[in-house]
Amino acid sequence: MADQDQFLDVIDRDEAERRFRAALSLIPVGSERIPLSKGLGRILAEDVVARVDVPSFDRSNFDGFAVRASDTFGSSELAPRTIRLLAETLDAGKEPTVAIQSGEAVTISTGGMVPRGADAILMIEHADVRDGMVHVRRAVTPGSGVAYAGTDIATGETVLRAGTVLTSRETGVLAAIGEAEVEVWRQPRVAIISTGNEIIAPGQPMRPAAVYDSNSQVLADAVRELGGLPRFWGIVRDDVAALRSILHLALAESDVVLMSGGTSKGKGDLCYRVVAELNDPGIVVHGVALKPGKPICMAATAGKPVVILPGFPTSAIFTFHEFVAPVIRLLAGRSLESHETIPATLAVRANSEIGRTEYLLVGLVKSDNGLMAFPMGKGSGSVTTFSRADGFVTIPRHTEIVDAGQQVDVRLIGRQLEIADLVVIGSHCVGLDYLLSQLQRRGIVSKLLTVGSSA
Repeated sequence: MADQDQFLDVIDRDEAERRFRAALSLIPVGSERIPLSKGLGRILAEDVVARVDVPSFDRSNFDGFAVRASDTFGSSELAPRTIRLLAETLDAGKEPTVAIQSGEAVTISTGGMVPRGADAILMIEHADVRDGMVHVRRAVTPGSGVAYAGTDIATGETVLRAGTVLTSRETGVLAAIGEAEVEVWRQPRVAIISTGNEIIAPGQPMRPAAVYDSNSQVLADAVRELGGLPRFWGIVRDDVAALRSILHLALAESDVVLMSGGTSKGKGDLCYRVVAELNDPGIVVHGVALKPGKPICMAATAGKPVVILPGFPTSAIFTFHEFVAPVIRLLAGRSLESHETIPATLAVRANSEIGRTEYLLVGLVKSDNGLMAFPMGKGSGSVTTFSRADGFVTIPRHTEIVDAGQQVDVRLIGRQLEIADLVVIGSHCVGLDYLLSQLQRRGIVSKLLTVGSSA
């Protein structure tokens, strides 16, 4: 048997995170000015101060008549007062050419500019027009029906602050104050490199001993969700020279480099050997007391993160979200994400390995006593486990057994928990697959947890 190196220093999860972040420059990677039309989802790099009033003029809130409020005092259904109606009509977008004197009114549309001299809007429902006179059936007070200039946004007001994620609400505000461009943080460029002789691209014919590359796709989309710009550099075979070349090319053009596979210390695991050649400071963590995710390798060079994620899909996804995702958020100008946790009862006993923090993926099922958490199983090599889980339970490194019926905190995967209407747990069955698909088409949300007949 060929000799195999062992991990140099398997350390605690929190210590690994501390060492990794200490080696990085965790400030946004720079800003850029972009058209507002492309601002959705981007992060503001500076405060936005209004350069105009909104509205920029005194504006009518209703269809009706611009009047002096004092001319309506005492009006009622039984004793209406009359005001002379001027010939002009003030539609939205039209600048008034008249000024309202005592005893006069002018027809105005919603959004129309209130003329000088008027201080209220009489709703059309509260008046009648006959023979050029407005018969007022309800009195109004000064300011009624008028949106005064600057009452929504005033010139000099800070309307949005740096660090705000631009949604449709914020872009609407920016458009309302006339901003055609916006200063945002540049999206960090994240290089993704898949490695291994066994890896083939989706779409190619399957061959013996080969594995489709799923890591690059899930990592690229996770980077997009975090506000980064992923670039896939392809699949690189187990060749030191090829790995070294692609690593340095990616470093020159990227803010973060992610490699998957080749992080262990077996004879065919070469990624860590190439990353070990980096300095300033180079590798800071190789091996963390986690399950899944023990062989993760984290390095930095000149403040740039270089991470080798485990090749197994679940391990890669977990370690990415634990260590890399927060870094990308900070580089993109976002704040650190708060994770939602909910209480549940563990449905079956879970055994854990002493000395390693374990992340136990669970599916949540409603019961009469609240939520039950069912372990998903399948291990770090499973492609589907992470996608089908509702969340995970963290089992501390010094805990060996978590008994059935014990209360646990489940950290949700995703922002919103959606409990299925029907949960099926047991062995896989193509008949069940068909039936559940038919139920889904009829609006019944189902989930199939294939944990085997005895799990």
